[in-house]
This record gives sequence, structure tokens and C-alpha cells, in this order.
Amino acid sequence: MMPPQMIRVFFSCFRPLGWLALGITAAAAEDAAPVMLNDQGGTVLLSNGVIETVISKSGATITSMKRGGHEMVSPKKPVYYSMGGGKSYRQPRGAAFRIVKQTPDIAEVAFLQKWTPGAPQAVDIEVHYALKRGESGIHTYGILTHPAEYPDSSVGEWRMVWGMPEKNANEWLMEKIRVDARRNWEMPSPADLAAAKPTPIKEIVELTRGVRAGKFDCKYDFNLEYYSTGCWGYASDRNRVGAWIVLGSHEFFNDGPTKQDLSSASGIIHIHFGMNHYGGSATRLTAGREWRKIYGPFLLYCNEGGDADQLWADARAKAAAERRAWPHDWVEDASLYPPRGARGTVRGSLTIRDPLKPALNAAGAWVGLAQPAPGGNWQTDSNSYQYWTKADAGGNFEIPNVRPGTYTLYAFTKGAVGEFEHPGAVVKAGVNTAGDLTWNIPRAGKSIAWEIGVPDRRAAEFRHGDDYFRGYVWREFSKEWPNPLVYTIGRSDPARDWNFAQGSYLKDGRSQHWPWEIRFNLADEPGQGNARLTLAWASANSARVIVQANGRQIANLSPPVSGGNALLREGIHAKYSFNHVDFPASRLRKGANTITLMQVHHESPACHVMYDSLALEMP
Repeated sequence: MMPPQMIRVFFSCFRPLGWLALGITAAAAEDAAPVMLNDQGGTVLLSNGVIETVISKSGATITSMKRGGHEMVSPKKPVYYSMGGGKSYRQPRGAAFRIVKQTPDIAEVAFLQKWTPGAPQAVDIEVHYALKRGESGIHTYGILTHPAEYPDSSVGEWRMVWGMPEKNANEWLMEKIRVDARRNWEMPSPADLAAAKPTPIKEIVELTRGVRAGKFDCKYDFNLEYYSTGCWGYASDRNRVGAWIVLGSHEFFNDGPTKQDLSSASGIIHIHFGMNHYGGSATRLTAGREWRKIYGPFLLYCNEGGDADQLWADARAKAAAERRAWPHDWVEDASLYPPRGARGTVRGSLTIRDPLKPALNAAGAWVGLAQPAPGGNWQTDSNSYQYWTKADAGGNFEIPNVRPGTYTLYAFTKGAVGEFEHPGAVVKAGVNTAGDLTWNIPRAGKSIAWEIGVPDRRAAEFRHGDDYFRGYVWREFSKEWPNPLVYTIGRSDPARDWNFAQGSYLKDGRSQHWPWEIRFNLADEPGQGNARLTLAWASANSARVIVQANGRQIANLSPPVSGGNALLREGIHAKYSFNHVDFPASRLRKGANTITLMQVHHESPACHVMYDSLALEMP
């Protein structure tokens, strides 16, 4: 009979990739090597037999992280936290170092940089790194603190960056990016990027050689709705190793489940907690009021032993495991990060009633709890935590692990313009019942003459909805479309005949207006009363829209929410809003009609609107 040690080795040859990537055998977890912490003066070394990490005390940065003999951090760009840009740029350099805990099961270190008067962003920054026994990666989180005696301030861009290592000048250690089902290709090599041509947009370069020759490369190519995924990163078929941001929760991000920002890009992995792109909100802080927030923990995960697709699948499985482990019991600050037993679960059901869409229901609806400032909204709130889930097929929902407090409960869903709002939701530790909630969709009309697109807060169902993330895609509009764009109800196809963005139209190198016409027939005379045109905006930037009905102006409006530059930043949406345009139905007639939409500002390609959906209600 084989000895136990040999049995463990034998069965480890056949263990699933997840075990292999995690560096854990089929034996008990306690068989993994203990965690070691070695204070080396200017650096601190954390190791557990799977991962070996060197952290620089001077910058609170990870300068080395090794997995299976591979260096997982670029010597040119360490893992670092930073906020702001330009004159307001700040990193936690010179932070005070301390050991938070040191046991055979976990070692955690922290770096605290206190704010000094005159410096930007009146907050203290504290960065933590924690290595657990048997873990194939290091957990990290940041804490921002604004004591009551600090002045009014704000925090804009606040992020963590992880530089990807090169194997040599012509090859990344991990050559394949993995963001989502569409963006998972081999990246240009370091030499390809060095040889690329600059463009008028500094973030975009044109590749002249390599696997992506003739294409553009830009960090915005990989913008991501963070709530749509639990991980993003890089992997290698050649070297069979991967590097990932892995999330256990999204509660600490700003702006709710439609928040999007940078993820991976050439030679780098980002995570943006608050602001800066696509209209992301800043954190507003007031003198006399103490405020603290924890961002994380999340995992810098390293795996090996499979091809890029297998490593990506393993990273997604690891994200699921992190969600099950949330909140982590090793974070010992109950006031900032309540343990599981001190948090609440909110259960309830949602019913949607729409007199003009009787089949609409709450299946798959987003339901969430947020605490925006008075008069604010969850999609522009960075100060607080948010908790979101999706309702099941029957409209039932459960939101776990909520900090105690008073929230507004929100809901929105595919097929409905606007959102449900239920203030005064008190959450206590344990199970909380929200009850049976009903969202009655308000309607001005008695019938829907037509609807273009599907209300879902993005423009993905329209043309270029599947390749919006290409640099300079807007330069192709005047080659692909006539001026004006004509869309005929009942004959045109949204995916083919309606563009994802309305901006300027280039002719002979000069920008001009680009009106869009919606042509439709009414079987009967419209009658008395008002018709209602609903324009739901997925994005707007420096935009103003003139609306005409059969050649007569019925509105001259700007979308209620604007900014974020989603078109040039290669997004499919920024911040959501909508307008109702009520006008006399007598402006329409039996038979042929035309609604014309003119986006007035066209001086810059950044000026645009993206339609979420459009609908005409008749009295």
C-alpha cells in the first residue's frame, strides 16, 4: 500500500485545474506551507510556498510577485495605488508601515499616508496587502479617511494599477488579454507598441506590425461594466500562466451596476474605484463631517498550468469562490467592514405593471440599495456603498451582506424607461423583509405607435453595438450612412439601420449636421390631446437635440445628464437619462409622418448622443 504522501502526489496529477492553479492539493488545506513575513528594512517579503511578494515601504507598492518561477509584476511599473492627475496626482509615498497581523495562516501589512495641509485631496490613504495560507495571490484594499477637522475636499480618480511583465523586448509573459467574450485576443507585443504610429488622440496608437497590424490600440478598447464580471486580466498559451483582478464584491464601487471604467490594456491591469471616465462621479467631502470608506478587499490572482482559456475559466471560478467568502472574516475592523453576522439580508418581490406593455415583468430586473445625498441618484454616488442583485424569473430578490442603515431601494429593468424608487428601507443585522413591491409604469398615452431599440440603458442593439470599442469608429459613419439617416418603422432593422451614436457627419474633411429621420404611418387621424415622444439616452456629451414633427419644431432640448465622452472613449453608454416630449397630436396626421432628430453641436467628434430607446405614445 502506498504511503499517504505518495497517495497525495498521485491524485494531484489528476486534480481539476482550479486546484492546480490555486496551488492546493487534494489534501487538507493545513498541509499548505505557513505564511512567512520577513521585514527587510526598505521592503517586506510575504511568502506562502505558492506566492512570494516583495512590497516596497517607500511607495506602498508591490515590486515583485512570483508564482511558479514567473515574475508577475513589471519591473518598470509596480502594483500601485494613486488618485487624481496632473497637479492633483497623488500616491501614498512615504507612508507609515505597520504589521496588522502575522500568523501561520495570514500575514497582513498596512501603509498609512496622512494628509498634509496644502496637498491635494484632504484624505488619509491607507493601503493594505494580505497573504493567506495556500492562496495563489495577494489580497489588497485601500481605506480613505476624511476626519471632521479636515477641510472641504473631493476625490476624483482613485485607482490601482498592476504593470504586466515582459518576457523579452518582443514578448509579454502573458500575451492574451481576457476581458469578456468579445475582447479576448492576442495583444501587440512591446516591440509592436514601440513601433506604433501616434494619432491626434494621445491614448490611441495605430499599429504597423505584429498580430494586430493595421488596427488601433487604446486603453479604452477594454472598458468594462465591472458588475458584469468578477475578473479581468491576462493569460498565456505559450507560458501557461495568468494574472487577474478577482472581485468578491462590487459594493465599494461608485455609481452602481452600470458603472464602467478601464480594466486591462496593453501591458497593464486597472481597477478604478471612483471616477474618472464615462461620467463617473467624484467623492464629495465636507468639513466637520468624518467619513471613511474601504475599497476591497479584492485579489491579485496568479494561476498557471493551463492554456489562456482554461486559466480564464479558473479565474472566473475563483471569483465565484471569493463571492461566497464575502465578507472576509480576516478583515478586523467591524465599524468599517462589518462581519457577516452584523450585516443584513434583504428579501422581497417586485411586480411591474405597464398598461401599454402588459407582458413586461420583473424577471432579471436590477434591484439595489443605495444612499445617495438628498436630491441625488445612485448612478452618481461615490460616497457610500451600494448593494445590487438581479431578480429571479418570478421577480423575487435577495440582497445579502448589506451594512446596517437606511437606504433607498431602487429597481430598473430591460424594457422599461426610468426606474422604481422606494425610500426609507431600514436594514438591520439578520433577515429583512422588503415585502411585495409594485412598480407602476406611468404612461401619458393609450397606445404605442412605435418603439426603436430596447430600454436597457445602453446602445448595444444598434449598428456598431458589437464593435463600439474600436478606435476612431466614428470616422466611418459618413462612409457607411447617408445624410440624413432614414429609419422606416416596420421596414428598417435597428441593428442595421440605426447607428449607436449620433454625432457629426464628415464631408470632404469638414464636419456638418447629420439629421436622423424616423418615417412612419398612422392608420387613423391622431385625434385630440398630446402625443408623447420618449427619448431615453444611453449617453450624451456636449449635445443639444432639436426635434421636429412633420417639419415643425416640437422640442429643443439637452439631455438631463451629460458628460463622460463615451464616443471617443469607445463606450456603449455613459450616464443614463431620458426626456419626455409632449406635443399636440394634431402635428401628426393619418398616413405618412416624419420625426426628425437634429443633434445641433457637431464641432467636435466628442459631441454626440447615444439613444437607449425611442418611443411614440398616442392619445
